[in-house]
Amino acid sequence: MPQYPKPFFKPKRNTWYVEVGRVQHPLGKHPDGLPPPKKRGGKWEAPRVILDAYHAKMTELQQQAADEIPAVSDAVPAVATVLDEFTGWLKGRVQEGSKAARTLAWYTDYLNSFLGYLRTIEPGQPHVPTITVDQLQPLHVYRWVDAHPDWKSGKRGAMVAVQRVFNWAAKAGLLKAIGGNSPLAGLEKPQQGRREQLVTPEEFEDILSWVKDRPFADLLEVSWETGARPHELFTVEARFVDLQNGRWVFPVKESKGKKTQRVVYLTQKALAITKRLMAEHPEGPLFHNSERQPWCASSVKCRFQRLRDELGRRRLIKLGLMPPKIKRLTYAQREEPGRREAHHKAVLDRRRRIKALAKQHGTKYSLYAFRHAFCTSALESGKLDAVTVSVLMGHKDTTMISRHYSHLTQRLGHLREAAMKARGA
Repeated sequence: MPQYPKPFFKPKRNTWYVEVGRVQHPLGKHPDGLPPPKKRGGKWEAPRVILDAYHAKMTELQQQAADEIPAVSDAVPAVATVLDEFTGWLKGRVQEGSKAARTLAWYTDYLNSFLGYLRTIEPGQPHVPTITVDQLQPLHVYRWVDAHPDWKSGKRGAMVAVQRVFNWAAKAGLLKAIGGNSPLAGLEKPQQGRREQLVTPEEFEDILSWVKDRPFADLLEVSWETGARPHELFTVEARFVDLQNGRWVFPVKESKGKKTQRVVYLTQKALAITKRLMAEHPEGPLFHNSERQPWCASSVKCRFQRLRDELGRRRLIKLGLMPPKIKRLTYAQREEPGRREAHHKAVLDRRRRIKALAKQHGTKYSLYAFRHAFCTSALESGKLDAVTVSVLMGHKDTTMISRHYSHLTQRLGHLREAAMKARGA
């Protein structure tokens, strides 16, 4: 997914900059008294005063871009105008609390990228593309998405984001000049992917045995016990907990869809973990990682990657595929010219090889896999009907259960028993 440009530091000038449209805008000198800037994950870690200057500069540049949107006739609006109208409408919904800020950020990233592409295909590459809605075709969207081969699973999301803008514009009456219909109504999108990973209770216990840090184990256990959405696990706070009835009660404005109240019902194990975390974190999110930061999608993804590598290494040992160890150099060998450098390179090559093999042979899990396992087990037990399960999962009806979550088609034994019962066998 495209990202906003980040602040970067020039040591020779002791100055922070941000580059927008191939223009470097200074953000100020590095504050005196602070340690020299460092990179983390390949990106500069800017101090607070520089971040404030960065946000102010980005707001200024966005306002300038909005002011430069050309005036168009009432007959056919420009694509940039429609996107700007939608963004303004969405900002209003965020301010009133009916939409989440992350929703606005999701749309903004894709729409800025789409406008950037439209700029590149116009003569002279104007700062704001002048293409009008009647000139917009699905082919523009297809070529924009194809220009980003790194969007492996995000291509459908990118196309949905742009298509929804013009669906909204049609309902808002902005497209009357072209008949009131979206020019992207017939956009063909890639088929939505489905998570088919199933986790058995035995497999889950094996996973837990390899998790040594308590914060991650707490997150996994509550996910397994409740079937809660990852975002619900990341955002639940002590103020949402109803201990008397053993549940989490999210306010409507903090529930998915922001239309109905989400309630997560807790088992005894999940309730015990919740009580302990309430004492540790009376304010803010309950679940924190080992670095005492609230869990988020990125930190959970990284932790699951580490778990995959650990499981992969174990399987390499079991299959006898572990690359042979590099013998240590003797004192005499260390004195040979170039021997230490060659040995160090061999050690690093072996580590890279092990990591690649572990990634290949390990299993990558996700919190959604545990949520799906919760749903599947509940249905397979035969003790709960689909309506009850849909309530526990936080769905408004059983449609999502039957379409995405049950995975009963993969449980051959269960289906064979059901077929026998249907025939009275």
